[in-house]
Amino acid sequence: MSTTFYTPAASRIRSRGRGLIASVETWWMSYLTRRIERAAMIQLHRMSDRELQDIGLTRSQIERAVRGELDHQPFARQS
Repeated sequence: MSTTFYTPAASRIRSRGRGLIASVETWWMSYLTRRIERAAMIQLHRMSDRELQDIGLTRSQIERAVRGELDHQPFARQS
């Protein structure tokens, strides 16, 4: 006959471990997102004003456009 002991401490350690893993994953995704955004901003800043105009941006809109915060519809009719 075998006896299994329930150890609440072990389950707490496992749940803390999952929380730590989730925190690290969240941090890593945020880090990667920031790196990708920064690379895009650098690339856009290297473009000439004419090239930016061709894609419907001005220099002041680059950061917001990269982060998806720009409420911009390039093909919408302007009255």
